[in-house]
Amino acid sequence: MKSIGRALLGPRRSRATSRDARDHAARLDRQLEAFDSRFQAGLAPEAPRGPLCEEPVFILSAGWRSGSTLLQRMVMANNPSIIVWGEPYDIASPIQTLADQLRPFSAEWPRSGYFVEPRGSNLSNEWVANLYPPAQAFRTAHLAYLETLFAAPAEALGRSHWGLKEVRLGSDHVRYLRWLYPRAKFVFLIRNPLNAYRSYRNRLTWFADWPNKMVATPYSFGRHWRRLCGEFLEMRAQGVGVLLHYESLGDDAAVSGLGDYLGWAVPRLQEMAKLKGWNGDAKSPLGAIEKVMLRRAVGSMAGDLGY
Repeated sequence: MKSIGRALLGPRRSRATSRDARDHAARLDRQLEAFDSRFQAGLAPEAPRGPLCEEPVFILSAGWRSGSTLLQRMVMANNPSIIVWGEPYDIASPIQTLADQLRPFSAEWPRSGYFVEPRGSNLSNEWVANLYPPAQAFRTAHLAYLETLFAAPAEALGRSHWGLKEVRLGSDHVRYLRWLYPRAKFVFLIRNPLNAYRSYRNRLTWFADWPNKMVATPYSFGRHWRRLCGEFLEMRAQGVGVLLHYESLGDDAAVSGLGDYLGWAVPRLQEMAKLKGWNGDAKSPLGAIEKVMLRRAVGSMAGDLGY
């Protein structure tokens, strides 16, 4: 029986190693700390000129139909030097997949002996099954990717400042972006989940994580909203970014505070031209089952945020 269990499930040490790996990968803060602790002293300059912009602006919304496009336009309205990209290559998940590359790092991995620096000159006479470029090249490559994808096209358009808005990024992605851009600005946006879902419900074909997590039910919409809201609140408790309610985008105090944070004046929503974009189903009432599923999914988070 023992041999059958081993054949079906793998040895006990393998299962334990798998559990440990999943636990380790769950939060990115420890990995980034381990990377910096081990390699920061040896990091080379990022590039001859450094990043195009030291303070990119990241507008992160708790899901769809929460006013993120309106806020994106408001942020650009009075600052002709900035372009805020809109959910760029969304389901390709460029930032998410880059951040995931950091998850294996620890005090033990990669082993110091894997790096090319301590090797001799005649590598053909050495064990090179694991032969890694320097750690500073790893971090520099990550920054170069974002600079090439986002900063360089902004510069080509005559914009010296760039940012992006997204509806899927959470706390680990904020940590990753701050690792690359310590002075980056973060604006977190939330909306009443009932109203957001009512506006979204005609779609029901968008992905929180392509291709495995489609948001196709009130429950999946609410879970996505709840997770992101909780992670935004976690970031704010650590002093990162500003948190805005969609319902406050017309308030002088909220918009003025955003302008103070960004460093330029931001107009209220009433001052923005009305554009015809994708129309939701905002006026159609939710059914009883939809409300129950959504409220179960968002739990106490909605009440904690005043909804």
